[in-house]
Amino acid sequence: MKDKSINNRNFRRMLLLNTLEDRINYLDWLIDFYFKVMVALRYVGFKNEFRAEMSLGVQMMFTKAKSFRNLLGGFNHTDGINTLFRLTDHTVLFTLVRTAYEQLCAFEIVNIIPKTQDEQIVMENAYVASGLVNRQKLFTEDALKRNIEVLNEEQCIIEECKNRIHNTKLYKSLTEKEQKELDKTIFTKGEYQIVFSQGKYNPHVGWDHVRDYIGLDTDVLHGLYKYACNMAHPSYLSVIQFKEAYKGNAMNNLKETAIMQFTAIMSVYIGDFLSAFSEIKHVYDELDEESKFMVDMYKDGFRERSTR
Repeated sequence: MKDKSINNRNFRRMLLLNTLEDRINYLDWLIDFYFKVMVALRYVGFKNEFRAEMSLGVQMMFTKAKSFRNLLGGFNHTDGINTLFRLTDHTVLFTLVRTAYEQLCAFEIVNIIPKTQDEQIVMENAYVASGLVNRQKLFTEDALKRNIEVLNEEQCIIEECKNRIHNTKLYKSLTEKEQKELDKTIFTKGEYQIVFSQGKYNPHVGWDHVRDYIGLDTDVLHGLYKYACNMAHPSYLSVIQFKEAYKGNAMNNLKETAIMQFTAIMSVYIGDFLSAFSEIKHVYDELDEESKFMVDMYKDGFRERSTR
């Protein structure tokens, strides 16, 4: 844009996002960019198995986005006499917003927030071990007997993760109380929302507060997670919201809010993913300047506001 020309025909509309159609077009554009990254990832030979597994996050976010996009179109239903047209369940839209936000937070906790090698080792192994611990909790007694080999293999992995964590200088630097608390969090509760920040250890960070550690503490995102949860959870509040959703322009307003939140999450996620996975950053580098701006629009905008 050095010559002040705009080459990308969608750029001005994406920048302004004045209408529901504009927001949908921006969502579609981001979905297409995610797909480009997914295709490029097929040709990356990750030497580290954990990084290969974490790269699947792009596909997971892509499928959420496609599901979200399809829901925006609504659906019809008829019994042959009575017909409902273009219904949209906004509670499901915000359920996807919530799960996408949680995926973003998980990625940040494991891949972005850790600043030292020890922190990285602890968080990677906490992430793996906590997941396997939770899966073992789901087994019934009969299922445990039928899957004893798998259970034993996973238990070995959990023990390996524990040893890697315990052998770090970071773990050894914790007080005995903190060590027990960390072990309980990961290996008993099956949680990994742990943060080491500025020399301090936080044993449990709620999803709504992860943004405080990743430069997204702006008021614009304050309460996003709680708002999405309130929209999605079955409660009297959800009944009131459902009753009002089909009056006037309320549904379009809900869609606009959901799209803004979802695209904001997508922008932050893919931007930080490309920073953490330099093997694939060429997909971004090959974009024109306007397209780069559209990828980064929310990520940079929110973080700039957070520093003011």
